[in-house]
Amino acid sequence: KTQYALDDVLIISGSVSEELYTMKPTYSPEIIKITVKGPSYFKNIAVFPERDLEYSTTLKIQKTLGFETGLYQASVSYGESETTTTFMINDPNAESQPEELIETLEIFTDKISYIPGEEVLLSADTNSQIEFGGLDYIVTNPEGSQVFSGTIFQNEKFSRVFQHGGGELFQFSTKLMMPIINPVYGTYEIEGTFKSQNYRAGIGSGDQIIAKTSFILVEDVKEDVAISLSTDKELYSVGDTIKVNGRSNTIWTESLDLKVVQTGVISKDLDDIKGQHLRPDAFTLQNVVRLNGDGTFNFEFPLVESIKEGDSYAHVLGDYQIIVSGYYGKATVYFKVVEDPESFVDIRTPLGLKIDKSEYVLGKGFTVSGKILDYDFDIGNQRSQYVEFTFTGPDGKPVMSQDRMNESRSSYDYEARSPNEKLKFKALPDQLGGFLIQGILHPLQFEYGTYTVTAHHPYSKTTESVQFEVISAQSTVIPEKEIEQEPIVVEICKSDRATVNEIIKDMKILRKGVPPSMESVECSKDLTFYTGEKLIVKGKVIPKNPTALDQSSTKTSGQTQQGHSYSTNYAQAIMNYVLVSIPYPMTLSVSPDAAWRTTPDSDENYVGGGGSGEGGSYRVDEDGNIVRGEVEGRDSSGTTGYDGSAVLEKQKIRLTNMNFKAYPDEEGNFSGVFDLRAGIFKSGVYKINADYYGYHFDDKVTIVDTSLRGGLPANLVVDTDREEYLPGEIVQISGKIENIYYFDSVSIIIETPNPSEINCLTGQQCGFGNTEKKVRVQDSTSGPLFFWNYKIPNTLGSLGTYTIIVDTHFDKIEKQFFVVNESDVIGNVSPPSSEIPESPLVPKKIIEKFNRIADNEIPITLTEKSSEDSTLVPRVLQGSLFTSARGEESDVNLRITTTNGQCIIGQDSNCLVSESTRKPGEIYSIVSIDDVNYKIRYSGNDVRLEKFSIVPEESGAQINIDNWNVEIMKDEQPSRFYYKVSYVILE
Repeated sequence: KTQYALDDVLIISGSVSEELYTMKPTYSPEIIKITVKGPSYFKNIAVFPERDLEYSTTLKIQKTLGFETGLYQASVSYGESETTTTFMINDPNAESQPEELIETLEIFTDKISYIPGEEVLLSADTNSQIEFGGLDYIVTNPEGSQVFSGTIFQNEKFSRVFQHGGGELFQFSTKLMMPIINPVYGTYEIEGTFKSQNYRAGIGSGDQIIAKTSFILVEDVKEDVAISLSTDKELYSVGDTIKVNGRSNTIWTESLDLKVVQTGVISKDLDDIKGQHLRPDAFTLQNVVRLNGDGTFNFEFPLVESIKEGDSYAHVLGDYQIIVSGYYGKATVYFKVVEDPESFVDIRTPLGLKIDKSEYVLGKGFTVSGKILDYDFDIGNQRSQYVEFTFTGPDGKPVMSQDRMNESRSSYDYEARSPNEKLKFKALPDQLGGFLIQGILHPLQFEYGTYTVTAHHPYSKTTESVQFEVISAQSTVIPEKEIEQEPIVVEICKSDRATVNEIIKDMKILRKGVPPSMESVECSKDLTFYTGEKLIVKGKVIPKNPTALDQSSTKTSGQTQQGHSYSTNYAQAIMNYVLVSIPYPMTLSVSPDAAWRTTPDSDENYVGGGGSGEGGSYRVDEDGNIVRGEVEGRDSSGTTGYDGSAVLEKQKIRLTNMNFKAYPDEEGNFSGVFDLRAGIFKSGVYKINADYYGYHFDDKVTIVDTSLRGGLPANLVVDTDREEYLPGEIVQISGKIENIYYFDSVSIIIETPNPSEINCLTGQQCGFGNTEKKVRVQDSTSGPLFFWNYKIPNTLGSLGTYTIIVDTHFDKIEKQFFVVNESDVIGNVSPPSSEIPESPLVPKKIIEKFNRIADNEIPITLTEKSSEDSTLVPRVLQGSLFTSARGEESDVNLRITTTNGQCIIGQDSNCLVSESTRKPGEIYSIVSIDDVNYKIRYSGNDVRLEKFSIVPEESGAQINIDNWNVEIMKDEQPSRFYYKVSYVILE
C-alpha cells in the first residue's frame, strides 16, 4: 500500500530475477538489503532470497519503535541493482493539517558487502533547503573505532568521483578504500549529518538532518588453485546461453585467454562409440576475458545464435571443454548440451570400452576401442595418457605373451613371471580421447572359452573390462534354430494427447535396451475409441530386403547372382512400407453444374448416359463395376411419372479409405496414428487393414461419436491444472461444453476468501460479483472449449479457499481451489548442510533432506539447531513414500507414530488420520497431539506416491514432539521413503 496508519503492519516483499541471481559474484554472500527511513526513523534489514528467489519482511508501525507520521522511503538492493518506493504514514486521530514539506536525507553504499581492497562508494541524497549544506559523515568499524570521516557537498565544484577509465559518476559522493592489512571483518556503521557549513553562522545555528546506513566487510576467500573456473550449469539445451565465472587467485593480470572446444557428440545411440567422436563442423571459440579489480571474471556465449523451427541442431549436442589460461596456469571445466536436460541420463562409461564382436573364431582378429570422457589433451604429458590392456582367460589367470604349450599351465609360476610376460597392449589416445587396439587371437596364446579384456588408464586411475568368447570355426557353420515370427503382427492402441508428435515421441525407442515410455498410449484388448482421441496402429513385420536383385537373366551361365541397380533398388525401397487404412463412414452428394434434367413426356422414352463404358456420370461400386449416377426423383429405368418437371441430378460418392504409409525400421517395428475427428467419424464398428508385401492383417474397432449426442442434456465441465497454489501463481482454468453447439461467451467469476485484502487485477473491480470475466468459446474437434489464466494476488490476504463460478445460458457450475502458505506445501532452499554457517547474517530457515530410504522402520529425531547468534527449531515435517509395484499401491503404506505409541497417520481405526484429508473446501485436518493442535495433510493410502505433512496450527509454534517413528507396511514390494524437516527462527 502507499498509505498506512499508526499500528498498521508494513509488508515489503518482492523477488530477484534468475538472471540477476546467477550474475552475483562467487565471493559475495547472497544477501538482500532492505532500508526503511523516514522523518526520525532508519533501519537496515538483511534477508536471504528464498528457493524461488522471493523475499519479504514485516514491520509493525508503532510510535514506540520510532515511527511518526510523514513520508517514508523503502529501498531494496541486491548486488549492484536497487529499487525504491515511497509510502505515507498518517495519524487517523489527528486533525487534518496543511501539508508541509518533509525534508529527508538518504545515505547509501553501492553494495551491501565488500572485501579488503575494494572501494566503497558512499553517496547521499536530500531535498533539504538548508543553505550552505554539507554532509558530515563518520564511519566506525565493528570494534567501534572511527576509520573514516569527512564532508561531501552537493555542489559539483567541491566533490567529484571518477570511475575506472575516467568520467564523472555523480555528485554528492565519495570513495572509501577498505584496508588490506589487518582488516576488521563485520558490519561498518555510517552516520551522516546534513547541516549548514557556513562558519559565520556559528555552532548550533540552523537545522540539521541525521541519517544512518551500514555495510559489511567479508573475508576474501580464494580457492587454493591458480585459476578458479565454473559454469552455471552442467547440462544445457541447444538455445541456452553458457555463463562462465571464474577468478585468478594468485596473480592479477588484465586478461586471460579463453578457449571453448567441442570434444565429442552425443548421438542418439549412446552405445555407438564411433558416434561419440568429434564431427567435422565442431564448435570452437577463442576469446579473452577481462579481469575485475578483485581478479574475478565473467563470460557468456551462445552455441546457436538463433533457433529456427524445422532446423536440425543435432550437431550441437555433445561434450564441451572450456580452458582459461595465463602464463602462470590454466583451468578446465566441462559441460554437455543435450536435447532435454531434465530427463537426460548419460549411460556412457569413463573409458567407453567396447569390443567389435561378442564371439570370435580362434585365430581371427579382434578390435577393442573406447573414448575417455572429459579428456584433457596436453601434448606435454601425452605419453602419460596411455591406456594399457591385459587379458584374463577362462580359468581366471592372465594370458601370457609367449608360447607356454610346452609347460603345464597348472604349475606355471604366474606370480614370478607374469609381470614381465603378460600379454599387454598399449594405446595412446588421440586429441579427443579416442583409442583403439587390434590383434590376433593366436592359438598359442588363446583357446576356447570366455575371456576378459581389461583397460586401465593410469592418468585418471580408471579401469574398465569387457568380455568375449573364443569359439571354433565349426560352430559358426551349424545353423541355429530360429524362433518363428509372424510376417506381420499388429496391435491397436489409443491416446488422448493433443498432437501426433507427442504420441510418436512417447512411442519412440530412444536407444538399445531402453523401451519407449508409452506415457500417453494405452494398449489393451477390446478398446473403445471416442471422437477426439487418437487411434494408434503399431506392430512388427519381418523386414524385406528390396535391394537384392536376381540377375540370372543377364548372366550367360544361367546361375543366380546377386547384384545392385540404383534405379531398381530405389523403386523397390520406396515401396517398403506397411499400408494401414480405416474406411471413412461418410458419403458425399455431388451435383455438377448444369445437372438439371426434365422428366420425359408421356410419349417419350428416357435413356440416360450412353454406352456401358466410363462415359457420362458414373461411380465405381465395391466390385469395381461402373454404375451410373443415381438421380433423385428417378429410378434406374428413367420412369418418373411423366410430368415434365425439372429435377437436380445428384450422385452419392463414398469417400476413399483414410490410410497412412508406415516405413518399418531395421528391426521391423512400425507405427502410425489416425485422428478420430468429430464430424467425420460416426458411432459404429470400423475395420482396420494392414498390408505388407502381400501379408494382410485386419481387425475391428468400435468408435463412439461423443461430439453431439442427440437427446442428451447439455453439459458443462470445468477444471484447473492443480488444486493448490501459492500467492502470485497462475491458475489455468479450462472448460468444455458438451452435447450442444454454443457460440456465446462464458461468464467466469472468482470468489476470493476476503476481497477487501486482495489487490485487484488490471481491468477488474474488487469484490465478489465484480470480478467477472467474459471468455470467448473456441470451436474444436472435441466440442466447444474455453480457457482463462487467473493470476493470484501476491499478498498475505490471498490465502484461503477460492471458488470459480462459471455461468452459461443453460447451466452454472462451481469449482474450488486453495491458496496456501509456502511452508504448508514445500520447504525453501537453504544451505545444504544442517550446520549453521559462520556468517555475519544467520539464515532464518534451514532444511534437512533424507532421500531414498529403503528400510521398513525409520526413526526421526527433531532437535534444535543452535549457534552463538540464534536458535532454529523444527517447524514442518514432510515425507513421501514411493513404490514401483504397479497395481499394489494400496498394499504399501505409511504408519507414523509418536514415542508413546500414539498412531498419528495410518490405516488402522485408532489412527488420528486414516484417509485422505483432501475434501471439498478442505486440504488438511486439525488433530490434537499432547494438547497441541497440528495441521496434518495426507494423500491417502491408495496412491503410488503417498505423501504427508505435519505443522503446528499456530503460526509461531514449533513441533514439540522430538521423536517420531515411521513404519513402511508392506510385504516384499520395493519402496523408497523421502522426508525433510524445516527449521526456522521463531519471531
